[in-house]
Amino acid sequence: MFSKILYSTKFEEFSLPILKSLTCLKAGGLKEVVLLHVIDKDILYTMHRSGFPVDEKQMIKSAQKQLDSYSDYLISHEIKVKTKIVTGSIVSEIIKTSTVEKVTLIIAGRQRRDILGELFIGSTTDRVIRQSSVPVLVAKYGILLETPGEKAEQYCAQMFKKVMYPTDWSTNAERVKEILPSLKAVGVSEIIAVHVIEPHTPLKESEASSYRMEILGKELKEMGFSVKTLLIEGQPYKEIIQLAMDEGVSLIAMGTHGMGKVEGILWGSVSQRVVEYCEKPVLVMK
Repeated sequence: MFSKILYSTKFEEFSLPILKSLTCLKAGGLKEVVLLHVIDKDILYTMHRSGFPVDEKQMIKSAQKQLDSYSDYLISHEIKVKTKIVTGSIVSEIIKTSTVEKVTLIIAGRQRRDILGELFIGSTTDRVIRQSSVPVLVAKYGILLETPGEKAEQYCAQMFKKVMYPTDWSTNAERVKEILPSLKAVGVSEIIAVHVIEPHTPLKESEASSYRMEILGKELKEMGFSVKTLLIEGQPYKEIIQLAMDEGVSLIAMGTHGMGKVEGILWGSVSQRVVEYCEKPVLVMK
């Protein structure tokens, strides 16, 4: 499945918990993690222009110390590690490193809340997904716990437990199905398979979709999963997000498709909106 992962970090609050949650992938074939820290050249330039004192050597030293602590954790779990610190454009360096290192998965995304409390992903994550030639796992930070008098965000550590698999039977959706047996090895026990049809879909097409979902359910059960298959009518991305919350899934695994003129890859509007608005982690297959 994912034998070599690229994990780019800016050492935010949940960076280490996310990394720890990925060690379960060892059971599915993970052998090496490339830990990358990019010193943003644009920020350095702005700091220099504003007269702010910048000690780049100290920045590199501090970053290496952080990466070494992450590396020690992975090594303790018998996972090979390579650390890299570069100065440049964040997205370009992530994509370049993924190509040079021949990784099979990129971990991306920092889920944040804006001033209105709405979730959104940054442009960096969006651009990484557009430009990447390998799958991207968007690890979300947006688990909001409310207790009397306070709110607190928490990272969901058990990402590989209950997976939603939205399908439109496209090539990339089929690629998701191909990796599901490997996900079982890392702890996934339940699959929620869903196909969303648009309102006013002709009866014959709806019946064909229902039959295909029935076949899919049988295939997933043969893989050893507890399975629920659903055929829903509505606006696809909204139905997928709502169902993910209602079912309490730990991960959405879905495909994207299409070539466009913007940065090489124009990923599907459904997958893009699910990544953008859903609080759940999303694995985007290419």
